[in-house]
Amino acid sequence: MIDLTRELAIAIEATRAAGLEVAKMRAEGLRYGHKDGHELVSEADIRAAEMLHEALTKPFPDVGWLSEEHVDNSDRLSRDRVWIVDPIDGTREFLEGIPEYAVSVGLVIDGQPALGVVYNPAADDLQSAICVGIEERRQLLTAPDPLDVLVGRGEQRWDELPPIPAWARTHGVGSVAYRLALIAKGTGHAVLSGYGRSEWDVAAGLALCKAAGMRCTDILGEPFTFNQETPTVRGLLIAEPGTHERFTRHFKPYIR
Repeated sequence: MIDLTRELAIAIEATRAAGLEVAKMRAEGLRYGHKDGHELVSEADIRAAEMLHEALTKPFPDVGWLSEEHVDNSDRLSRDRVWIVDPIDGTREFLEGIPEYAVSVGLVIDGQPALGVVYNPAADDLQSAICVGIEERRQLLTAPDPLDVLVGRGEQRWDELPPIPAWARTHGVGSVAYRLALIAKGTGHAVLSGYGRSEWDVAAGLALCKAAGMRCTDILGEPFTFNQETPTVRGLLIAEPGTHERFTRHFKPYIR
C-alpha cells in the first residue's frame, strides 16, 4: 500500500488556507474578467493558484503540476505523480455569492486518482480521502425512486443534459468538484454530465467518490485516465454500482 498520509496532510492544510483566502477576498471586494473571451476568472483564482503551487510543489518537487490557472507544459507527462488543481471550481457561483464553489486538489499516480481534497469555504465543508487500494462496493444498493441526480446549474437551466429517465430527478449544483464531494458523502444518488470536463474539475472529487466505493466512469461508461496530453474527460456518470448500471442501461439506446 502506498503511504500518502504526508501528502494528504499538506494538501488539506493548503486547500483550507486557499479557501479561507478566497472567501476573505470576496468579502473585501475583488476584480474579475474573462479568459479566452468567455470563461470567468478573478483575482481570487490567481491568488489561490499561487498559494497552492507554493504549498504543494516545495515539499514535493518531483511531483508534476496541472492547474487551470497555470500555463501547461509537457513536463508533467513524464511524471508518475501529478498534482491536478482547480483553485476555484465554480468561479461564477463564487462571484455571484452562491455557496456552491470549491477549492479542488487532487493527486494522481500512474494516471489514476490517489487522493483528493475538496473545500467549500462558503459552507465550511472540507472533504478529503486517499483512495489507493479501495475497491467498488460489492453490494448493489437499491435506493427508492425517484433517484436524485446532481447536475450543473447551467445544464439544468438550459436543459443541456442527456435524456433523464422518469425515475430520476435533477438538482442543479454549481461546482462539479462540490457535486462530487456531496455525492461522496451521501447527498444524492448520482452525478451526471454530458459535457466534457477538464481534469482539474474532477480529479479530486473522483478520488473522494472512489474512496466511497462508487463506480466512476465517463458518460460512455469508460474508465478515466488522468494526466493526458489533452487533459479532458468525456462527461461523468458517477454512482453506487447498482445505480450506475441502471443509468447505463437507460443511456445505452442513446449512445453510439
